[in-house]
Amino acid sequence: MQSFLIFFLLLLSGCMVGPRYTPPEMPLPAAFEESPDRESLSSDALCQFWKQFDDELLTSLVEEALSGNFDYSIALEQIWQARAQYQIQSSFLWPEIDLNASAIRSQFSQNIGFSLFGPTSATSTSGMNNTTVNTGSSSAAASSGTTASGSIMNFFQVGFDAIWELDFWGKFRHSKQAAFDLWEASVDDAELVYITIISEVVRDYVTIRSLQEQIRLMEKIIEADERQLELARVLQTAGLDNQIQVEQFVASLEKDCALLPPLETNLKQMVYALALLLGKAPEGFAERFNSYQPIPVALGKVMAGLPSDLLRRRPDIRSAERNLAAATEQIGTHVADLFPHIALTGDSYGYESNKVSNLFTSKSIFWSIGPTINWDLIDFGRVRGQIDLAKSEQRQALLTYQKTVVSALQDVEGALVAYFEEQKRLLYLAEQAEANRQALVLTEDLFQAGLVSELEELAALETLLAAEQSLTQSTGALTNNLVALYKALAGNW
Repeated sequence: MQSFLIFFLLLLSGCMVGPRYTPPEMPLPAAFEESPDRESLSSDALCQFWKQFDDELLTSLVEEALSGNFDYSIALEQIWQARAQYQIQSSFLWPEIDLNASAIRSQFSQNIGFSLFGPTSATSTSGMNNTTVNTGSSSAAASSGTTASGSIMNFFQVGFDAIWELDFWGKFRHSKQAAFDLWEASVDDAELVYITIISEVVRDYVTIRSLQEQIRLMEKIIEADERQLELARVLQTAGLDNQIQVEQFVASLEKDCALLPPLETNLKQMVYALALLLGKAPEGFAERFNSYQPIPVALGKVMAGLPSDLLRRRPDIRSAERNLAAATEQIGTHVADLFPHIALTGDSYGYESNKVSNLFTSKSIFWSIGPTINWDLIDFGRVRGQIDLAKSEQRQALLTYQKTVVSALQDVEGALVAYFEEQKRLLYLAEQAEANRQALVLTEDLFQAGLVSELEELAALETLLAAEQSLTQSTGALTNNLVALYKALAGNW
Protein backbone atom coordinates (compact mmCIF):
# COMPACT_ATOMS: atom_id res chain seq x y z
CA MET A 1 0.00 0.00 0.00
CA GLN A 2 2.81 2.38 0.89
CA SER A 3 4.66 1.57 -2.34
CA PHE A 4 1.50 2.31 -4.32
CA LEU A 5 1.08 5.62 -2.50
CA ILE A 6 4.66 6.67 -3.29
CA PHE A 7 4.23 5.71 -6.95
CA PHE A 8 0.98 7.68 -7.13
CA LEU A 9 2.55 10.78 -5.65
CA LEU A 10 5.51 10.58 -8.02
CA LEU A 11 3.13 10.20 -10.94
CA LEU A 12 1.23 13.31 -9.96
CA SER A 13 4.45 15.31 -9.60
CA GLY A 14 4.49 15.73 -13.38
CA CYS A 15 1.86 18.51 -13.20
CA MET A 16 2.96 22.14 -13.68
CA VAL A 17 1.07 25.37 -13.17
CA GLY A 18 1.91 28.87 -14.33
CA PRO A 19 2.65 30.36 -17.76
CA ARG A 20 4.78 28.61 -20.37
CA TYR A 21 7.48 30.84 -21.79
CA THR A 22 7.65 31.61 -25.49
CA PRO A 23 10.27 34.02 -26.91
CA PRO A 24 8.75 37.40 -27.86
CA GLU A 25 8.62 38.53 -31.47
CA MET A 26 9.88 42.00 -32.34
CA PRO A 27 9.03 43.73 -35.64
CA LEU A 28 12.33 44.65 -37.27
CA PRO A 29 13.09 46.68 -40.41
CA ALA A 30 14.28 44.84 -43.50
CA ALA A 31 17.48 46.90 -43.67
CA PHE A 32 19.30 49.65 -41.83
CA GLU A 33 18.49 53.22 -42.77
CA GLU A 34 22.20 53.93 -43.17
CA SER A 35 23.03 50.67 -44.96
CA PRO A 36 26.62 50.71 -46.24
CA ASP A 37 27.05 50.50 -50.00
CA ARG A 38 30.60 49.23 -50.14
CA GLU A 39 32.69 46.07 -50.01
CA SER A 40 32.26 44.00 -46.87
CA LEU A 41 34.72 42.03 -44.83
CA SER A 42 34.50 38.34 -44.05
CA SER A 43 32.98 37.25 -40.76
CA ASP A 44 36.32 35.82 -39.64
CA ALA A 45 37.97 39.23 -40.02
CA LEU A 46 35.17 40.91 -38.06
CA CYS A 47 35.52 38.53 -35.13
CA GLN A 48 38.93 40.13 -34.47
CA PHE A 49 38.41 43.52 -36.06
CA TRP A 50 41.34 45.18 -34.26
CA LYS A 51 43.78 43.09 -36.30
CA GLN A 52 42.74 45.02 -39.42
CA PHE A 53 44.90 47.91 -38.22
CA ASP A 54 48.13 45.87 -38.47
CA ASP A 55 49.45 47.27 -35.18
CA GLU A 56 51.40 44.75 -33.10
CA LEU A 57 51.30 46.88 -29.95
CA LEU A 58 47.52 47.25 -30.22
CA THR A 59 47.07 43.50 -30.65
CA SER A 60 49.22 42.78 -27.60
CA LEU A 61 47.27 45.35 -25.54
CA VAL A 62 43.98 43.66 -26.42
CA GLU A 63 45.35 40.26 -25.40
CA GLU A 64 46.64 41.67 -22.10
CA ALA A 65 43.27 43.27 -21.38
CA LEU A 66 41.39 40.02 -21.91
CA SER A 67 43.65 38.26 -19.43
CA GLY A 68 44.00 41.01 -16.82
CA ASN A 69 40.88 43.19 -16.90
CA PHE A 70 39.09 43.24 -13.56
CA ASP A 71 35.57 43.70 -14.94
CA TYR A 72 35.95 40.72 -17.26
CA SER A 73 37.30 38.56 -14.43
CA ILE A 74 34.34 39.57 -12.28
CA ALA A 75 31.93 38.74 -15.12
CA LEU A 76 33.48 35.27 -15.44
CA GLU A 77 33.11 34.71 -11.70
CA GLN A 78 29.46 35.74 -11.97
CA ILE A 79 28.99 32.90 -14.46
CA TRP A 80 30.25 30.47 -11.81
CA GLN A 81 27.94 32.12 -9.29
CA ALA A 82 24.93 31.65 -11.57
CA ARG A 83 25.95 28.06 -12.23
CA ALA A 84 26.14 27.36 -8.50
CA GLN A 85 22.69 28.90 -8.03
CA TYR A 86 21.37 26.59 -10.75
CA GLN A 87 22.84 23.60 -8.89
CA ILE A 88 21.15 24.76 -5.69
CA GLN A 89 17.74 25.09 -7.36
CA SER A 90 18.14 21.71 -9.07
CA SER A 91 18.78 20.01 -5.74
CA PHE A 92 15.25 20.81 -4.46
CA LEU A 93 13.81 18.32 -6.94
CA TRP A 94 15.40 15.46 -5.01
CA PRO A 95 15.11 14.23 -1.43
CA GLU A 96 17.37 15.59 1.27
CA ILE A 97 19.03 12.69 3.07
CA ASP A 98 20.92 13.21 6.33
CA LEU A 99 23.12 10.76 8.19
CA ASN A 100 22.56 10.74 11.95
CA ALA A 101 24.58 8.96 14.58
CA SER A 102 24.66 9.31 18.34
CA ALA A 103 26.13 7.59 21.38
CA ILE A 104 24.85 9.01 24.66
CA ARG A 105 25.26 7.89 28.26
CA SER A 106 22.99 9.73 30.69
CA GLN A 107 22.46 9.82 34.42
CA PHE A 108 19.21 11.14 35.91
CA SER A 109 18.70 12.48 39.40
CA GLN A 110 17.88 9.88 42.07
CA ASN A 111 16.04 12.47 44.18
CA ILE A 112 13.10 12.73 41.77
CA GLY A 113 10.09 10.54 42.53
CA PHE A 114 9.64 9.53 38.89
CA SER A 115 11.93 8.51 36.05
CA LEU A 116 11.84 9.26 32.38
CA PHE A 117 9.51 6.26 32.00
CA GLY A 118 6.90 7.13 34.63
CA PRO A 119 6.58 6.71 38.44
CA THR A 120 9.30 4.46 39.86
CA SER A 121 10.62 3.15 43.12
CA ALA A 122 13.89 1.61 44.13
CA THR A 123 12.51 -1.92 43.89
CA SER A 124 10.67 -1.41 40.61
CA THR A 125 13.62 0.12 38.72
CA SER A 126 16.23 -2.36 39.84
CA GLY A 127 15.05 -4.94 37.34
CA MET A 128 14.81 -2.64 34.35
CA ASN A 129 17.23 -3.76 31.66
CA ASN A 130 15.75 -2.73 28.28
CA THR A 131 13.57 0.28 27.73
CA THR A 132 12.97 2.15 24.44
CA VAL A 133 12.67 5.92 24.25
CA ASN A 134 11.16 7.55 21.12
CA THR A 135 12.38 11.07 20.31
CA GLY A 136 10.86 12.65 17.20
CA SER A 137 11.56 10.78 13.98
CA SER A 138 14.57 8.96 15.37
CA SER A 139 14.53 6.38 18.18
CA ALA A 140 17.11 5.30 20.69
CA ALA A 141 17.27 2.33 23.00
CA ALA A 142 18.12 2.79 26.66
CA SER A 143 19.48 0.45 29.26
CA SER A 144 20.07 0.92 32.92
CA GLY A 145 23.52 1.10 34.28
CA THR A 146 25.02 -0.92 37.09
CA THR A 147 23.33 1.12 39.82
CA ALA A 148 20.25 -0.24 41.54
CA SER A 149 18.29 2.94 40.91
CA GLY A 150 18.48 2.58 37.13
CA SER A 151 19.38 6.29 36.70
CA ILE A 152 22.18 5.62 34.17
CA MET A 153 21.20 4.83 30.58
CA ASN A 154 22.98 4.24 27.25
CA PHE A 155 21.73 5.43 23.82
CA PHE A 156 23.22 4.22 20.51
CA GLN A 157 21.69 5.15 17.15
CA VAL A 158 22.81 5.19 13.51
CA GLY A 159 20.47 5.96 10.63
CA PHE A 160 19.25 8.19 7.85
CA ASP A 161 16.60 10.87 7.90
CA ALA A 162 14.99 12.00 4.66
CA ILE A 163 12.64 14.77 3.64
CA TRP A 164 11.26 15.05 0.12
CA GLU A 165 8.83 17.71 -1.00
CA LEU A 166 7.28 16.44 -4.21
CA ASP A 167 7.21 18.97 -7.03
CA PHE A 168 3.49 18.38 -7.52
CA TRP A 169 2.75 21.75 -9.17
CA GLY A 170 6.13 22.43 -10.78
CA LYS A 171 7.39 25.03 -8.31
CA PHE A 172 10.90 23.63 -8.15
CA ARG A 173 11.04 22.95 -11.88
CA HIS A 174 10.10 26.56 -12.56
CA SER A 175 12.82 27.71 -10.14
CA LYS A 176 15.36 25.40 -11.76
CA GLN A 177 14.54 26.70 -15.24
CA ALA A 178 14.67 30.31 -14.03
CA ALA A 179 18.11 29.68 -12.56
CA PHE A 180 19.25 28.13 -15.83
CA ASP A 181 17.96 31.15 -17.77
CA LEU A 182 19.87 33.47 -15.45
CA TRP A 183 22.96 31.30 -15.90
CA GLU A 184 22.71 31.78 -19.66
CA ALA A 185 22.13 35.52 -19.14
CA SER A 186 25.34 35.72 -17.11
CA VAL A 187 27.24 34.18 -20.03
CA ASP A 188 25.80 36.83 -22.35
CA ASP A 189 26.67 39.55 -19.83
CA ALA A 190 30.26 38.33 -19.76
CA GLU A 191 30.39 38.41 -23.55
CA LEU A 192 29.11 42.00 -23.47
CA VAL A 193 31.92 42.91 -21.09
CA TYR A 194 34.34 41.10 -23.41
CA ILE A 195 33.26 43.17 -26.42
CA THR A 196 33.18 46.39 -24.41
CA ILE A 197 36.71 45.88 -23.10
CA ILE A 198 38.13 45.24 -26.57
CA SER A 199 36.35 48.29 -27.96
CA GLU A 200 37.54 50.52 -25.13
CA VAL A 201 41.14 49.32 -25.49
CA VAL A 202 41.13 50.09 -29.22
CA ARG A 203 39.43 53.46 -28.74
CA ASP A 204 41.84 54.50 -25.97
CA TYR A 205 44.80 53.42 -28.09
CA VAL A 206 43.55 55.36 -31.11
CA THR A 207 42.93 58.44 -28.94
CA ILE A 208 46.43 58.19 -27.49
CA ARG A 209 47.99 58.10 -30.95
CA SER A 210 45.77 60.99 -32.09
CA LEU A 211 46.74 63.12 -29.07
CA GLN A 212 50.42 62.38 -29.62
CA GLU A 213 50.15 63.59 -33.21
CA GLN A 214 48.20 66.70 -32.14
CA ILE A 215 50.86 67.52 -29.55
CA ARG A 216 53.60 67.11 -32.17
CA LEU A 217 51.80 69.49 -34.53
CA MET A 218 51.07 71.98 -31.75
CA GLU A 219 54.77 72.08 -30.82
CA LYS A 220 55.58 72.91 -34.45
CA ILE A 221 52.96 75.68 -34.41
CA ILE A 222 54.54 77.13 -31.25
CA GLU A 223 57.96 77.02 -32.90
CA ALA A 224 56.54 78.95 -35.86
CA ASP A 225 54.95 81.46 -33.45
CA GLU A 226 58.27 82.00 -31.70
CA ARG A 227 60.05 82.55 -35.01
CA GLN A 228 57.39 85.05 -36.10
CA LEU A 229 57.71 86.94 -32.80
CA GLU A 230 61.49 87.01 -33.15
CA LEU A 231 61.27 88.44 -36.68
CA ALA A 232 58.65 91.03 -35.61
CA ARG A 233 60.93 92.28 -32.84
CA VAL A 234 63.84 92.54 -35.25
CA LEU A 235 61.70 94.58 -37.65
CA GLN A 236 60.39 96.74 -34.80
CA THR A 237 63.94 97.44 -33.63
CA ALA A 238 64.93 98.37 -37.19
CA GLY A 239 61.98 100.76 -37.38
CA LEU A 240 60.30 98.72 -40.10
CA ASP A 241 57.37 97.63 -37.93
CA ASN A 242 55.47 98.89 -34.87
CA GLN A 243 54.84 97.55 -31.37
CA ILE A 244 51.27 96.59 -32.25
CA GLN A 245 52.48 93.86 -34.59
CA VAL A 246 54.83 92.55 -31.90
CA GLU A 247 52.05 92.36 -29.31
CA GLN A 248 49.82 90.52 -31.77
CA PHE A 249 52.48 87.86 -32.27
CA VAL A 250 52.92 87.63 -28.48
CA ALA A 251 49.17 87.04 -28.07
CA SER A 252 49.18 84.39 -30.80
CA LEU A 253 52.12 82.59 -29.17
CA GLU A 254 50.52 82.62 -25.71
CA LYS A 255 47.23 81.38 -27.14
CA ASP A 256 48.86 78.40 -28.82
CA CYS A 257 51.00 77.65 -25.74
CA ALA A 258 47.81 77.54 -23.66
CA LEU A 259 46.42 74.83 -25.95
CA LEU A 260 49.30 72.45 -25.25
CA PRO A 261 48.74 71.57 -21.52
CA PRO A 262 45.15 70.28 -22.04
CA LEU A 263 46.41 68.00 -24.81
CA GLU A 264 49.15 66.62 -22.58
CA THR A 265 46.66 66.19 -19.73
CA ASN A 266 44.27 64.26 -21.94
CA LEU A 267 47.14 62.10 -23.21
CA LYS A 268 48.26 61.10 -19.73
CA GLN A 269 44.69 60.46 -18.59
CA MET A 270 44.05 58.20 -21.59
CA VAL A 271 47.27 56.27 -20.89
CA TYR A 272 46.23 55.77 -17.27
CA ALA A 273 42.73 54.71 -18.36
CA LEU A 274 44.24 52.16 -20.75
CA ALA A 275 46.43 50.81 -17.96
CA LEU A 276 43.32 50.25 -15.83
CA LEU A 277 41.65 48.35 -18.68
CA LEU A 278 44.68 46.04 -18.72
CA GLY A 279 44.50 45.62 -14.95
CA LYS A 280 47.86 47.32 -14.47
CA ALA A 281 49.10 50.17 -12.30
CA PRO A 282 49.59 53.46 -14.22
CA GLU A 283 53.17 53.99 -13.00
CA GLY A 284 55.62 53.41 -15.83
CA PHE A 285 52.92 52.41 -18.31
CA ALA A 286 53.40 55.52 -20.47
CA GLU A 287 56.86 54.27 -21.47
CA ARG A 288 55.20 51.80 -23.83
CA PHE A 289 54.16 54.75 -26.03
CA ASN A 290 57.53 56.47 -26.36
CA SER A 291 57.99 55.32 -29.95
CA TYR A 292 55.95 57.04 -32.63
CA GLN A 293 53.15 55.10 -34.32
CA PRO A 294 50.59 56.47 -36.80
CA ILE A 295 46.89 56.56 -36.02
CA PRO A 296 45.28 53.20 -36.96
CA VAL A 297 43.03 53.63 -39.99
CA ALA A 298 40.67 51.18 -41.71
CA LEU A 299 38.71 53.03 -44.37
CA GLY A 300 35.58 51.49 -45.82
CA LYS A 301 35.82 48.19 -43.94
CA VAL A 302 32.23 47.90 -42.77
CA MET A 303 29.79 45.00 -42.69
CA ALA A 304 26.45 45.91 -41.10
CA GLY A 305 24.39 42.89 -42.13
CA LEU A 306 20.65 42.77 -41.44
CA PRO A 307 18.76 44.15 -38.41
CA SER A 308 17.48 40.64 -37.65
CA ASP A 309 21.09 39.53 -37.15
CA LEU A 310 21.28 41.73 -34.05
CA LEU A 311 18.93 39.38 -32.17
CA ARG A 312 21.54 36.64 -32.24
CA ARG A 313 24.67 38.81 -32.30
CA ARG A 314 24.24 41.28 -29.49
CA PRO A 315 24.77 39.76 -26.05
CA ASP A 316 22.73 42.49 -24.32
CA ILE A 317 19.67 41.46 -26.37
CA ARG A 318 20.24 37.79 -25.61
CA SER A 319 20.72 38.60 -21.93
CA ALA A 320 17.51 40.64 -21.81
CA GLU A 321 15.62 37.76 -23.45
CA ARG A 322 17.01 35.27 -20.91
CA ASN A 323 16.05 37.58 -18.04
CA LEU A 324 12.55 37.73 -19.50
CA ALA A 325 12.42 33.93 -19.60
CA ALA A 326 13.55 33.74 -15.97
CA ALA A 327 10.93 36.32 -14.88
CA THR A 328 8.24 34.27 -16.63
CA GLU A 329 9.33 31.12 -14.81
CA GLN A 330 9.20 32.96 -11.48
CA ILE A 331 5.46 33.50 -11.94
CA GLY A 332 4.99 29.73 -11.95
CA THR A 333 6.88 29.34 -8.68
CA HIS A 334 4.41 31.65 -6.93
CA VAL A 335 1.32 30.22 -8.63
CA ALA A 336 2.34 26.82 -7.21
CA ASP A 337 2.01 28.28 -3.70
CA LEU A 338 -1.77 28.49 -4.24
CA PHE A 339 -1.91 24.71 -4.01
CA PRO A 340 -1.03 22.32 -1.19
CA HIS A 341 2.57 21.25 -0.62
CA ILE A 342 2.95 17.47 -0.47
CA ALA A 343 6.06 16.01 1.07
CA LEU A 344 7.44 12.82 2.50
CA THR A 345 8.74 14.10 5.83
CA GLY A 346 10.02 12.50 8.96
CA ASP A 347 11.12 9.49 6.95
CA SER A 348 13.91 7.58 8.61
CA TYR A 349 15.77 4.30 8.50
CA GLY A 350 18.56 3.00 10.68
CA TYR A 351 19.72 0.97 13.65
CA GLU A 352 19.28 1.59 17.35
CA SER A 353 20.25 -0.40 20.41
CA ASN A 354 21.39 -0.15 23.96
CA LYS A 355 24.60 -2.01 23.13
CA VAL A 356 27.18 -1.41 20.44
CA SER A 357 27.67 -5.17 19.94
CA ASN A 358 24.16 -5.76 18.57
CA LEU A 359 23.64 -2.33 16.94
CA PHE A 360 23.82 -3.61 13.35
CA THR A 361 21.49 -6.57 13.67
CA SER A 362 18.06 -7.14 12.16
CA LYS A 363 16.32 -6.64 15.48
CA SER A 364 17.88 -3.16 15.79
CA ILE A 365 16.39 -1.88 12.52
CA PHE A 366 13.87 0.92 12.69
CA TRP A 367 12.09 2.83 9.91
CA SER A 368 9.20 5.18 9.32
CA ILE A 369 7.62 6.80 6.29
CA GLY A 370 4.57 8.94 5.68
CA PRO A 371 3.33 11.86 3.60
CA THR A 372 2.48 15.30 4.94
CA ILE A 373 0.34 18.00 3.38
CA ASN A 374 0.73 21.72 4.06
CA TRP A 375 -1.74 24.19 2.57
CA ASP A 376 -1.95 27.87 3.42
CA LEU A 377 -5.71 28.30 3.23
CA ILE A 378 -5.80 31.84 4.66
CA ASP A 379 -2.83 34.11 4.03
CA PHE A 380 -4.67 37.44 3.62
CA GLY A 381 -3.52 37.85 -0.01
CA ARG A 382 0.19 37.16 0.49
CA VAL A 383 0.49 34.58 -2.31
CA ARG A 384 -1.74 36.59 -4.66
CA GLY A 385 0.43 39.62 -4.00
CA GLN A 386 3.58 37.64 -4.81
CA ILE A 387 1.99 36.48 -8.07
CA ASP A 388 1.06 40.06 -8.98
CA LEU A 389 4.59 41.16 -8.11
CA ALA A 390 6.10 38.44 -10.31
CA LYS A 391 3.79 39.39 -13.19
CA SER A 392 4.82 43.03 -12.89
CA GLU A 393 8.49 42.04 -12.93
CA GLN A 394 7.82 39.90 -16.00
CA ARG A 395 6.15 42.82 -17.79
CA GLN A 396 9.11 45.04 -16.87
CA ALA A 397 11.48 42.41 -18.25
CA LEU A 398 9.49 42.37 -21.49
CA LEU A 399 9.67 46.16 -21.77
CA THR A 400 13.39 46.02 -21.02
CA TYR A 401 13.86 43.48 -23.80
CA GLN A 402 11.91 45.61 -26.27
CA LYS A 403 13.86 48.71 -25.25
CA THR A 404 17.14 46.82 -25.64
CA VAL A 405 16.24 45.78 -29.19
CA VAL A 406 15.23 49.31 -30.19
CA SER A 407 18.33 50.75 -28.50
CA ALA A 408 20.48 48.29 -30.43
CA LEU A 409 18.98 49.48 -33.71
CA GLN A 410 19.59 53.08 -32.65
CA ASP A 411 23.21 52.27 -31.74
CA VAL A 412 23.87 50.78 -35.16
CA GLU A 413 22.16 53.58 -37.07
CA GLY A 414 23.97 56.22 -35.02
CA ALA A 415 27.32 54.51 -35.47
CA LEU A 416 26.77 54.11 -39.21
CA VAL A 417 25.85 57.76 -39.80
CA ALA A 418 28.72 58.95 -37.57
CA TYR A 419 31.21 56.81 -39.47
CA PHE A 420 30.08 57.77 -42.97
CA GLU A 421 29.69 61.47 -42.21
CA GLU A 422 33.09 61.61 -40.54
CA GLN A 423 34.52 59.90 -43.60
CA LYS A 424 33.13 62.73 -45.75
CA ARG A 425 34.58 65.30 -43.35
CA LEU A 426 37.96 63.57 -43.46
CA LEU A 427 38.05 63.80 -47.27
CA TYR A 428 37.30 67.53 -47.13
CA LEU A 429 39.98 68.11 -44.52
CA ALA A 430 42.46 66.06 -46.52
CA GLU A 431 41.81 68.22 -49.59
CA GLN A 432 42.16 71.34 -47.47
CA ALA A 433 45.49 70.15 -46.05
CA GLU A 434 46.75 69.28 -49.51
CA ALA A 435 45.78 72.74 -50.82
CA ASN A 436 47.58 74.38 -47.88
CA ARG A 437 50.61 72.19 -48.54
CA GLN A 438 50.75 73.34 -52.16
CA ALA A 439 50.31 76.96 -51.00
CA LEU A 440 53.27 76.53 -48.64
CA VAL A 441 55.42 75.14 -51.46
CA LEU A 442 54.57 78.13 -53.67
CA THR A 443 55.20 80.57 -50.82
CA GLU A 444 58.60 78.98 -50.15
CA ASP A 445 59.48 79.39 -53.84
CA LEU A 446 58.46 83.06 -53.69
CA PHE A 447 60.49 83.50 -50.51
CA GLN A 448 63.55 82.00 -52.18
CA ALA A 449 63.01 84.45 -55.06
CA GLY A 450 62.78 87.33 -52.59
CA LEU A 451 59.19 88.16 -53.51
CA VAL A 452 57.66 87.49 -50.07
CA SER A 453 58.93 87.85 -46.53
CA GLU A 454 59.76 85.08 -44.08
CA LEU A 455 56.75 86.13 -42.00
CA GLU A 456 54.47 85.28 -44.89
CA GLU A 457 56.20 81.92 -45.28
CA LEU A 458 55.72 81.18 -41.56
CA ALA A 459 52.06 82.20 -41.80
CA ALA A 460 51.57 79.71 -44.64
CA LEU A 461 53.31 77.04 -42.53
CA GLU A 462 51.02 77.71 -39.55
CA THR A 463 47.97 77.48 -41.78
CA LEU A 464 49.13 74.07 -43.01
CA LEU A 465 49.88 72.84 -39.47
CA ALA A 466 46.41 73.91 -38.29
CA ALA A 467 44.84 72.05 -41.22
CA GLU A 468 46.91 68.94 -40.43
CA GLN A 469 45.82 69.14 -36.79
CA SER A 470 42.15 69.15 -37.85
CA LEU A 471 42.91 66.26 -40.19
CA THR A 472 44.52 64.34 -37.30
CA GLN A 473 41.48 64.86 -35.09
CA SER A 474 39.18 63.66 -37.85
CA THR A 475 41.33 60.57 -38.53
CA GLY A 476 41.16 59.56 -34.88
CA ALA A 477 37.43 60.26 -34.75
CA LEU A 478 36.82 58.19 -37.88
CA THR A 479 38.63 55.15 -36.48
CA ASN A 480 36.84 55.50 -33.13
CA ASN A 481 33.52 55.70 -34.98
CA LEU A 482 34.43 52.50 -36.79
CA VAL A 483 35.18 50.83 -33.45
CA ALA A 484 31.84 52.09 -32.10
CA LEU A 485 30.14 50.55 -35.13
CA TYR A 486 31.80 47.18 -34.53
CA LYS A 487 30.73 47.36 -30.90
CA ALA A 488 27.14 48.25 -31.87
CA LEU A 489 27.09 45.28 -34.25
CA ALA A 490 28.56 43.08 -31.48
CA GLY A 491 31.87 42.50 -33.22
CA ASN A 492 32.43 39.16 -31.50
CA TRP A 493 30.00 37.27 -33.70
